[in-house]
Amino acid sequence: MTLANTRELDARIDDLRAEIDGIPVMLHGALLTNRNRAKRKDGSVQVSPEHYTFQYYDVDGHRKSKRIPGNAKAAVERLVRAGDRYRALEREYRVRLTELALADGGKKNV
Repeated sequence: MTLANTRELDARIDDLRAEIDGIPVMLHGALLTNRNRAKRKDGSVQVSPEHYTFQYYDVDGHRKSKRIPGNAKAAVERLVRAGDRYRALEREYRVRLTELALADGGKKNV
């Protein structure tokens, strides 16, 4: 790998660190929108208003869920999107660090 490529990788890694540091709060999970449907005796179907559930995994890896009030939906969606962005940046950060670590370890012609 050339010196220019190494500098580009260093610059991208620094940019990724800055972006990751720029995400102050986030949630790791998914926001689900649900409606309950119930069939009445007369054959009609009663549909409940939308309600929201946030699904996530706890420390032990067990799936948990929490009901979210309708007025908090926008805030939770924003936090979930921030969590998704964080995970994407983290994956790219790991890839770039690996590339940088292995940059000079390749086969050399003697």
